[in-house]
Amino acid sequence: MSWIQRLLGISTRSHPSTSDISAIVARYKDALMTSTGVVSVGLGEDANGKPAIIVGMSTTREGLASLPDSLEGVPVVIRQVGTIGAQNNDE
Repeated sequence: MSWIQRLLGISTRSHPSTSDISAIVARYKDALMTSTGVVSVGLGEDANGKPAIIVGMSTTREGLASLPDSLEGVPVVIRQVGTIGAQNNDE
């Protein structure tokens, strides 16, 4: 890293690390979960295999306007996962 990159706080990494993204997810998870239709928030990959924040929604139409395209430079990917409930393991 050059002195100018250090001075300006510019990273030489092209993508945040998994631990960086995990920290971003932790910071925003509660806020994202309050959006209409959101049932899960986690770490995953976008369509190109790059790290992304994955937001699972019960339907893709509800709450889309309230969700960001990215958080701290990490893309937010919306996936329709349906309704999530507890499993009954008493079989």
